Amino acid sequence: MRIRTFLLALFLLSAYSLATGQTPEKPEAATPKAQKLETDGSKYAQLVERVKRGDMGVDFISLRDSFGEWLCDDKAKTDAPNRDAMVAAFEAKDYPKAVELVEVVLDYEFVQIGLHRAAEDAYRTLNNKAKADFHKEIADKLLNALLTSGDGKTAKTAYRVLSIREEYFIMNQLGYKTSSQALLTENDRVYDVLSGRDTKTDKQVSVYFDITSFFGGCRRTKK
Repeated sequence: MRIRTFLLALFLLSAYSLATGQTPEKPEAATPKAQKLETDGSKYAQLVERVKRGDMGVDFISLRDSFGEWLCDDKAKTDAPNRDAMVAAFEAKDYPKAVELVEVVLDYEFVQIGLHRAAEDAYRTLNNKAKADFHKEIADKLLNALLTSGDGKTAKTAYRVLSIREEYFIMNQLGYKTSSQALLTENDRVYDVLSGRDTKTDKQVSVYFDITSFFGGCRRTKK
């Protein structure tokens, strides 16, 4: 079931860090923010509000890119309220409460595909087809935005990712088994280059991922 998959996925990134000894840096909120998402005026907030109103013509690649910028905006409130309570509601299969809380959390983490999948499944359990279909469409568009953000063949055409988990997801989607990782800086951008082999052809491959959005945190973006 996708909900259980989603809950497991919440811990994959921390598990990867423990297994490899690497803790990826992420944008840091300077202080708790007071402004609500709908009033912070950011590009991210504007795009989220458009999608929530049913505008599926939004550029979802741009939406994903704006999320990283928003995390470093001192004017924004970036911490989702009641996130732990939301996870607990999903675990307890209290779907009425879960969907109520996930809608709020999604304002602050709208690019998280797994959250939309979880919301979709919960709404289907509650026989709310319209809301389930809505979140499915958003999740599908976000996934497509991730997979079409580049082709990974060069730094210039690198996939634009928001986490290490997305890098390994793409490698898996391409049918590649990863064996090594290298860090590259070029033209003020930061890249992960994952190398390995194609499991179908056994050929060696290297894939570029633009990690500028989260590598080095807000201190880097505010230089």
